[in-house]
Amino acid sequence: MWVLIDMYWKISSVPAIFGQNIVLTCHLEDILTNPKDCPVRQWSGGPDRRGLVYNGYSSNNNKYEEDKNFGSFDFSLIIKNLTESDINVNYSCSCGFHSSTHNLSLNENWFHYPPTGIHVMFSLEYDLLRVVLDIKRVYPVPNCSLYFNNSLTLNIVPVTYKANGFVYSVTYNASYRLSEKDCNKQPELKCTFEHVAEPMIFKGNETYECLVYESIPLLLNNATRRHDQEKVAQTTKFPSYTIALIAVALLLITVFIFVIIVWKYRQRCQCKQKRQIQKKANDTKEKELFIE
Repeated sequence: MWVLIDMYWKISSVPAIFGQNIVLTCHLEDILTNPKDCPVRQWSGGPDRRGLVYNGYSSNNNKYEEDKNFGSFDFSLIIKNLTESDINVNYSCSCGFHSSTHNLSLNENWFHYPPTGIHVMFSLEYDLLRVVLDIKRVYPVPNCSLYFNNSLTLNIVPVTYKANGFVYSVTYNASYRLSEKDCNKQPELKCTFEHVAEPMIFKGNETYECLVYESIPLLLNNATRRHDQEKVAQTTKFPSYTIALIAVALLLITVFIFVIIVWKYRQRCQCKQKRQIQKKANDTKEKELFIE
């Protein structure tokens, strides 16, 4: 005579991380049935809807394995290298003629797809800091915020869309106007996944030095020299001095060239006059000789 067994299964390895093994555990309760007392222990279902493990024997050792503890009231299915095809399908655990069937549904409180294809950029134009973060594949959608020196500055709202099944591609794009309190601090983008994974932290390569008398931040990288107020003042005056000096130099060069041209012209005229006078004198002598 079979006794009704109250049984169910649940994920016992939380969070379930894509690319790693997860464990589904079948519980036999109420009558304290031990797995060894089951005439048949079996796991079935999955993407191919077939038998997976039968009394400890796996249909695919590279994918499925049973984990049993005869001193307890449960037995487990190990799914190796969790993929998207393993999700949102039914799994059944059986003890004799009794079984429990549930859908292994994607849930952001249980599952985590580690982010891949990450691209992050910090850029500054005047005092406006732009932050861009692209993630090609991730689950769940992280919550990202901008920090300066561990101080929360801005919560960034993502633009998301589904891609390649159950995971997400996410883009964050935000702008932040720097203030005096952000001076000489390195920006940091922090993305959290609640309790399913550790936060991701992306640090900018630049710090920001502010000119107090103008309250305008200047972008400095590791190879950029620091500017003080005196250098900035000299920098702002330099173009006017340069233009004035260039103008004076061009004027002097023009005058010099003009003087040379006039002098050359006068020299040519004087030489021409001398030749004409000499020619007239020679003509006069020839006439005098002819008359004599």
